[in-house]
Formats: sequence, C-alpha cells, structure tokens
Amino acid sequence: MFQKNWERAERNFALGRESDGLDAALRDVGDIFAETREFITEKVAEFGIDLDQLDDAEPRDPFLEAEKDPLYQAAYDFMTQVRDFLKTTELIITPAGQDFLEDITWHHTVVSAKVFRAIGSDGESEMRFDAVNSAAVAMKSLTISIMAFDALAPLYLALEQECKRLSLKASELKQYIGARFGV
Repeated sequence: MFQKNWERAERNFALGRESDGLDAALRDVGDIFAETREFITEKVAEFGIDLDQLDDAEPRDPFLEAEKDPLYQAAYDFMTQVRDFLKTTELIITPAGQDFLEDITWHHTVVSAKVFRAIGSDGESEMRFDAVNSAAVAMKSLTISIMAFDALAPLYLALEQECKRLSLKASELKQYIGARFGV
C-alpha cells in the first residue's frame, strides 16, 4: 500500500491523523488489511469466483503430487544410489579424486531437491518460471555430477563400472528433465 514511509505520513497528515507511535502504526496496518480485503473482494467478483464454493474444494497438495511423480522418483533413486556409492569410496579416494568426490557429494542432493521443487511448482501457471529454473539447476548439478563421475572412473579401477553406470543414469535423468521442462 505504501511504497515509501513518507506516503504514509502524507496520507495521515491529509486525514488529520497522527503518524508516529505504535497506536498509529497498528491503525495503519489495520487500514492496509481493510484495503487489501476490499481489493481482493473486488477482484473475486470481477473474476466470478464464488468463495463459498471454495470451502468445499479439496486443496491441491503439490508436494504429495511431486512425491508420486515418476520423475521425482527417478531423481530420488539417483540420490540414494549415489549415496550408496559414496559410502564405498571412503577408503579408496586419494587426494587426486577428492575434488570430484566433493562435487558429487554436494550435487547429488541438489538434483532430487530441485526436481521436487520443479514438479511441485509446475502445476500452476504463475509458478512455471520457478519450475523451469529449478529444473535448470537440477540439470546443472547433473552435468557436474556426470563430469565428476567421468573423471573418477579412470582414476580408480575399483569404482570405474559404478562411476560409468551412475554417469549414464545421470545423463538419462537429464534427458527426462529436459523433455519435461523444456530446458
């Protein structure tokens, strides 16, 4: 309602009201809420929305939907498989592979979190921008993971097959996300 505090002071001056103190601030907040309610009531009527009918509608739970989504399940499976892989690397990794392992350690969790957010945001048109950006972050984390797995594979023969498998899984997941969100 007030972009700058001076607008509030000018309004109160024009109405002959005090602008300083807690009571004045609380009064102004009450005015803001009243004006907001009036604005929403006008918009609801303008769009022909029956608020009483909304009480009967089942609320959409985007998080429950995301958990059941096959893309999220694939991202979550990737995360758990990488977590299992990381447990096997503790005694094998030398300083030559430490940076790559740290990339994998960080980015494997980002993937499932951002896919979850992308799916949860995708159901509403006003959130599409957030969904696409979250998907793009997941894709970037997958790219970094792929590069790290591909760098680790030739350094550690004991990990080579698993690195290649997880790199391939990450590539497939990238394609799935790209096809779904257009990134």
